[in-house]
Parts: sequence; C-alpha cells; structure tokens
Amino acid sequence: MSIVKELTDLGIQMVQKGLVVGPGGNISGREGDLVYLSPTGYDLDHIAENEWAVVDVKKEKQVRGLRPTCEVEMHLNIFKARPDVKLVCHAHPATTIGIISAGKKILPFTPDFVALVDRIEYLPFIVPAGHELAAAVAEAFKTGVNVVCLRNHGAIALGKTAREALTRMIVLDDQAQTMVAAMVCGSPRPLTEAEQQAVRSLDAETYRKKLQAGE
Repeated sequence: MSIVKELTDLGIQMVQKGLVVGPGGNISGREGDLVYLSPTGYDLDHIAENEWAVVDVKKEKQVRGLRPTCEVEMHLNIFKARPDVKLVCHAHPATTIGIISAGKKILPFTPDFVALVDRIEYLPFIVPAGHELAAAVAEAFKTGVNVVCLRNHGAIALGKTAREALTRMIVLDDQAQTMVAAMVCGSPRPLTEAEQQAVRSLDAETYRKKLQAGE
C-alpha cells in the first residue's frame, strides 16, 4: 500500500472515530527521505492525493503539495529521533485531553492498554507549532515510548504502519474512558506492575503486536 493511501485511510478513520474535530490534528508518513504531511487547514478526511505536502526530511525542504501542517517541524523532528517508525498520528481525543489536563495520568486498567500502548511520556502545555514543542516531543520519543500526551492539547502516537499508530491512539482514549468510568463508579483499581509484566510476556500479545506493525 502506498504511503498516501495509508495516510488517506488513517485520516478518514481518525475523523470517523471522533479522535479529531474539524481541521484539528495532523498526520504524516515517511517513505525514504520524503515525509508526507497533512496540509494545514484541511479536515483529515478531505485531502486529495495531490494535496499532501511532501518534504525532504534531510534537506528540510518542501518539494510539492500544499502548505503543510503548522506542526511540520514536530513531525520532522520525530522522524529524526525515531528512524524505526513510519507513521505519526497527532489527534485531540477528548477524554484523554480531559484527564491529562486535570493533572492525572492514564492508568493501565486492561491488557490491551499494556500490550499496545504501555508507557506514556507526558508534557506540560507548550504553545503549538513552535520550536519548543517540536524539540520537547522529539526528546520524549527518544525514551522509547510510542505515545506522548500533551496537556491541554492532545496526544501523539507512532507506528510502523498506519494501523499500528491508529490502534495506539484508539486504545489510549478507550483507556481514558475506562478510567473515567472507574472513577465515577468507585475506587479505580489499575493493573499492578506484576500483572502488567505478565501481560507483556504473553505470546499472544507479542503476536498481536507483530500484526499491528505489519511484520
């Protein structure tokens, strides 16, 4: 599947699943030295094939397409920091934003979360579209996590495939909703560290992660 096709499908699914509203959020994919980015001001489910902005990541120079997302520097920095990933998904999942903006972290309540998202890095609010945010996000991803949460802003999920990046974002917000339900109904009981480690060691989860990564 071409990178443009992957990105197009990713953008449509992000809108359908309520992970972004209007022209919010942005996505990108790498193919060799070229990075394809969603154009600024466009809803992610309304981007034509010739409208994707294309930037040479080594030269940091746009080669074709429309004006890229205002977070272009952040996307390029992520790809430089994480050469192992191909897709970047930046969304504004409402429940996740609500929890992290209240100063809390998304706790591990389910095996799916541990297997597919696991550790998260959290950043304080930093004004979007600037050098400071781009640098901070890249440094956070250098720790090896695949999800970074931005307080009062959104979340970023990485993947070797669009499917993997999207799944991580969906599972993240599903876990946030589960956490809210647990808090409303009583005393939340997340998985213990021992229980999380047991999930990480399951052959079935290792197999599922390989499928998500297209391996």
